[in-house]
Amino acid sequence: MLIEIASSLVMGGIFAGSFFAQNITKNDASKIQRIAANCGLLVKEAGMTRTIHLKRRRRLKNGTEYVYRIPLGLAFTDFEKRLDHFQDGINGKSFSLADLADLFKRKQRKPKQRKEIELQYDGMLKIFVYDSPLPDLVPFDDDTLGKLNGWQVPVGEGRNEFVAHDFDQIPHLIVAGTTRYGKSVFLKNVITTLIARQPDAAKFTLIDLKGGLTFNRYKNARQVHTVAKNVSETLEALRTIQAEMNQRMDAFLEAGHEDIKEAGFKERHFIIVDEAAQLASAGHKGEEKNMRVECEQIVAEIARVGGGLGYRIVYATQYPTADTLPRQVKQNCDAKICFKLQTDTASRVVLDEDGAESLPLIKGRAIYLTDRKRIVQTPFIENKYIEEKIGPHIVIKARPDNIEEGTINNGEGNQTATALGSHTLVIEAV
Repeated sequence: MLIEIASSLVMGGIFAGSFFAQNITKNDASKIQRIAANCGLLVKEAGMTRTIHLKRRRRLKNGTEYVYRIPLGLAFTDFEKRLDHFQDGINGKSFSLADLADLFKRKQRKPKQRKEIELQYDGMLKIFVYDSPLPDLVPFDDDTLGKLNGWQVPVGEGRNEFVAHDFDQIPHLIVAGTTRYGKSVFLKNVITTLIARQPDAAKFTLIDLKGGLTFNRYKNARQVHTVAKNVSETLEALRTIQAEMNQRMDAFLEAGHEDIKEAGFKERHFIIVDEAAQLASAGHKGEEKNMRVECEQIVAEIARVGGGLGYRIVYATQYPTADTLPRQVKQNCDAKICFKLQTDTASRVVLDEDGAESLPLIKGRAIYLTDRKRIVQTPFIENKYIEEKIGPHIVIKARPDNIEEGTINNGEGNQTATALGSHTLVIEAV
């Protein structure tokens, strides 16, 4: 029996040694080289076959960056289309003598974390191999807010850094993504952050064309000027903003101010549109179409000239097409955050490149695109936390026809009611 076991070990060692000698992969760099060749990412030139050539490598906090020269005749998109092959190939299992010995000893090996691959191109092919994946869940909490400055909002955890968006550096932002993958949660992150960190300077016009449910808990925050729930309400709100914007522009011109910073204005007015596809004029007729066309024109004007005047657009849609994402809006929004999309066509509408369709089925996973592209896990905010942060800023709003200032007893103590004619009545505890 012992002889048979020893013979098995020897034969297994010979087999494993032969297999390992022929298939050993010394590191991820050589694996990448082989994957590229096996996927046909090569060219024939002057009787020679050429594939990618490693120029340098650099160790990162959570992985390694490999930089390759691409042979003439291949394009970066050729490699992007093979991302899954690189991902699976890097994570392919290899067996050594030590692995075989473990099998005989019946030891359970702790499974390694799956590595993740990211591709970039700046004249050279950059392949990032990360030793561990991004977390599937990043909580939104006080630590998140503590990482921010000025008019920043959290975008999420990147591979090697926390990523924030600064609305004073990039005024307008496009948000896209299939329902249930994080778009609405991100919008709530933005509103909650700005109310918590800029309570006296942030002003909101919230346009929720799905009936107002997404922004319902914010409607009584004192920073929220309007919540528009349909096209007619949206048009009224946008006309008001357009008039304010034109007045502010005239005042800046007269005073010789170039922009809101030079003028010393602290207020920033955020126009947040959720489900912009409902605002698109395409497919409508008559007065309904005319209202939507005017809405599109005003939004485009705000995107074009509003940034320097203190107006910020966050333009969100589930179904990005040429109709739902107007060209003027896209051209003037220098930042995009894109969650999972169904097709590469939709990805190109938002990002001008593929990628969003290949994101994993993880809620909150997104591509953040400015002057470069980063994969992030956006924070998940609990409704309880939202209420904790906006609670101090909630006022009771009503729309009476005519109420004079006086004292109201609600059974819990007196409150002062201030009459605002036919506008908003604000009731505050005395």
